[in-house]
Amino acid sequence: MDENNENNQNSQNTENTNAEVIKNEVKETVSDVKADVKTEVKKEPKESEFKKEANAAKNFFSNFFKTPFTEMKKMVESPKSFLKVAILIFVVWVVAELIGSIISIARTYSYSSYSSWGMFMRNSIRDFFSVIWSILNPAIIVALLSVIIYLLMKNKKKNYLTILITIITAKIPVVLANIVSLLGINTELTKITASFSSICSVFSTVLVYFAIKALYKEDDDNKASITFLITMSIYYAVLLVFKFFNLYI
Repeated sequence: MDENNENNQNSQNTENTNAEVIKNEVKETVSDVKADVKTEVKKEPKESEFKKEANAAKNFFSNFFKTPFTEMKKMVESPKSFLKVAILIFVVWVVAELIGSIISIARTYSYSSYSSWGMFMRNSIRDFFSVIWSILNPAIIVALLSVIIYLLMKNKKKNYLTILITIITAKIPVVLANIVSLLGINTELTKITASFSSICSVFSTVLVYFAIKALYKEDDDNKASITFLITMSIYYAVLLVFKFFNLYI
């Protein structure tokens, strides 16, 4: 009799242990499922946010050449929304300048011959600093224009970052010109790319006018034109000073 009771008790203990194991497994499974659900929930907003940003950038570039002044005004009103777009434009600009500079130096080396190792080293050092200067050019152009506009704004001062973003965007045609100029692998193509660069330079200057008008919130075209002329005069005067030191932008 005692032996039967002991067997029953052991059987009951075993069943309880198995039940506890099953409960623990169920808890772990539920926890894993919850964690997976949370992960999926977190991923979806990130993916949807990325799609929104991609669509916003796509819409911006498609509308920019249709209604540039409208896009400039949107940018001035909500600069943070266009920060990533401005960074993308600036990075592409710097990379295009870098590649163009390297290609130019490679062509020079392919047609040049040096009478001594010292001459080769001097030219190499000069070319190295030429590449560095070409990379700095976009930053100097944007920073210089932005500083001039900021200093001239007086009581209408905008955040410097807002001005920076707007000016970078106004330089989109220059960025396109730099990219297209990389195709100038022979004389005939160089003529075409040079003409395209001239057109883009003019277009970019017009966009800078729109940028200034949007930043100042100036509806009077005469006042906006005067402000634009003063800004560009100071800008080109500074570039002239750079040329005295053989620094070309």
